[in-house]
Amino acid sequence: MMIRTILFTLAAATGGIMAQPAPTYVCSRVDTPLLIDGKGDEEAWKNTRELSAFRDIEGGAIPHQCRVKMLWDDDYLYILADMDEQHLWATQKEHDSIIYHDPDFEVFIDPDGDGLNYIELEINELNTTWDLFITRPYRFNDPNILHDWEIKGLKHAVHLRGTLNTPGDVDDGWSVELAIPWSSITSHAHLPRTGKAPEPGCSMRMNFSRVNWQVKPTAGGYEKLPAPESNHVWAPTGKINIHLPEHWGRVIFSPNPPQEWESAMPDNSDSARLKLYEVLNAQLEHRNKLQEFDRSMQMPPGVNICFPTDDFFVLTTVCNMTGAQMRLDSEGRFACTPSAGHHPELYLWVHGNNKRSPMEWLQQFICYAESGIDSVIIDGSVERIAQLTPLARLAGLRVYAWLWALNRPGDTIALQHPDWYAVNAEGKSCHLPQERPFVEYYQFLCPNNQEVQQHLQEQVRQLAAIPGLTGIQADYMRLPDVELPQALWSKYGLDMSHVIPAFDYCYCDTCKALYAAGSEPDWKKFRERSVAGIFNLLAAEIRKHGLIAACAVFPSPELAARMVHQDWSMFHADLVLPMAYHSFYNKPATWPADITRQAAQESRGRIPMAPGVHLPDIPPASLPGHLETLRATGVHGIGIFSDDELTPEHLEAIKKFKATPHVLQRH
Repeated sequence: MMIRTILFTLAAATGGIMAQPAPTYVCSRVDTPLLIDGKGDEEAWKNTRELSAFRDIEGGAIPHQCRVKMLWDDDYLYILADMDEQHLWATQKEHDSIIYHDPDFEVFIDPDGDGLNYIELEINELNTTWDLFITRPYRFNDPNILHDWEIKGLKHAVHLRGTLNTPGDVDDGWSVELAIPWSSITSHAHLPRTGKAPEPGCSMRMNFSRVNWQVKPTAGGYEKLPAPESNHVWAPTGKINIHLPEHWGRVIFSPNPPQEWESAMPDNSDSARLKLYEVLNAQLEHRNKLQEFDRSMQMPPGVNICFPTDDFFVLTTVCNMTGAQMRLDSEGRFACTPSAGHHPELYLWVHGNNKRSPMEWLQQFICYAESGIDSVIIDGSVERIAQLTPLARLAGLRVYAWLWALNRPGDTIALQHPDWYAVNAEGKSCHLPQERPFVEYYQFLCPNNQEVQQHLQEQVRQLAAIPGLTGIQADYMRLPDVELPQALWSKYGLDMSHVIPAFDYCYCDTCKALYAAGSEPDWKKFRERSVAGIFNLLAAEIRKHGLIAACAVFPSPELAARMVHQDWSMFHADLVLPMAYHSFYNKPATWPADITRQAAQESRGRIPMAPGVHLPDIPPASLPGHLETLRATGVHGIGIFSDDELTPEHLEAIKKFKATPHVLQRH
């Protein structure tokens, strides 16, 4: 009850919890044109990852029943959508009829992301289409919809897994395949249709919707039930209105083929951008009711409003995470000027089991946010993370759940299955307390055991059900240390310059059988691929829930592979947090920046990095310089370990670092 009271009070004072970033998708490039037959069975589609799971348009979870992929080449944007459906039915046969009266699939494209002049395409199970051009959203009451506008050269096909308009049977579903010419995307409205494809690396705002109706079979066909249609979308808008393009997802066009993994981190400026649209929408609603804008409306923190005339205003803000300058006027025109500086996102590992009251936690999170921390990675039980997430979000922080992956100390379910555990070269298992390496809590599971994989997927699903999460960060995604960091050799009385069988895992029966039956000739590489395989499995599950798949890793792929069988250059991660703790390796304070540059080369720059700093090694007075040295490597962010060692002096140092202008340098 106390938590609810705190949330209500603070929400009233701050305007509510900060908005989550819209989803991001990296669209891979293909060299060979695709056959548009509705089936999507070409090899290119098989290697292409899906968009994150669709949700209810207001944000609620739904069954994962619409699977969408995208590709592009010089001529077309390709879209493949596959939908489960027990009753295949459609009635609209005429082009440009109102397709959403039937179950349909819809595409929305805002090419320049300004919230104006966007494309809508709808298609039903009869392969009937409706394409239109909308100059501005419906909230302006005069959207100026161009119904006669056509996507010239559009290719479209539908494949049915069942029988259409046959009420006596149960169907499986249907799929849609589209090829939309760039000439109708990048050169629309008043521009001549030149057919120019986007430049690699650029992005567009898009959304997808699946409209469905509840029906019952009748003797003459299907009868709609007295219930509204469902609207399942890729990027929820928060309202039953898809025409809020500020909430649509971001699609980045990669020059690389589908089989080459690339991260898809959200746009860090989204929260600031959405603040401007919140004010715009509130002002338009006020004008609709009272025929004038509200000059006395209280602005969110950091947002300024200017009224050159009574019926026109301009909103401006500067994103505190990216430094981008944003402008939105009352006509809906949005513009963004990127910052010349680079503001790394700061992540703080937080031990959620610390005994604080809800109010104390809230005050702590507010203190972190005011000092410049952007995201917290919270450890603890699912219940504990669920309790703390809304408090952190209300303080303006993004939240990652901290998942202990292959090392599962005290996992009561796993402990009932001795065969789940990793085994060393001497045949000793992490299941038995007397046989565990180094410390009692090293209770590592086998990465290849299918029941272990299912168990960890279930852990991901439980965490993903927590409202308000931005992502899940996996930890201990590795095997026990076959080589400890050198500073720890003396602690355990070991010389680990060579492989010691007692610390070399996993020699369980499952792994040995898979290795014997496989094609990988290198036993060590087999284990590295096994670790990468289970992370990639969990990462796919994380992304199904629209969350960022992050991982705490050793400082570089080569070092991690040598020490813990963790070649994270093979990880399909959206974000990695390399633990570049120089004291662990008897290295100078300059080493974290050096190893970070090396890690970027080894991973080919495919994965955003947030190298971690170990606070006990860094006096507060030295922290700003240490963070600046890491920032100068061009990293996405910086991790800080941990809240237990974080002093008020450290927080002041972080605040000083975030307040210092930074010039972007890439290496």
